[in-house]
Amino acid sequence: MTTYVNGLIRQGFGITGLVEPEPGEKLLRTVAGMNDELRRPMMLIVSAVKER
Repeated sequence: MTTYVNGLIRQGFGITGLVEPEPGEKLLRTVAGMNDELRRPMMLIVSAVKER
């Protein structure tokens, strides 16, 4: 995560949001091994705006 965020900052972007989505309750109940996905984020969503 550090590499991505610092890379954006070095290129002149300002971070406006950061989300690490987690699996929903249904997935946790129905997909074997999905509970293990709570140890680390499955995805990282970064919102950034180029600063002038």
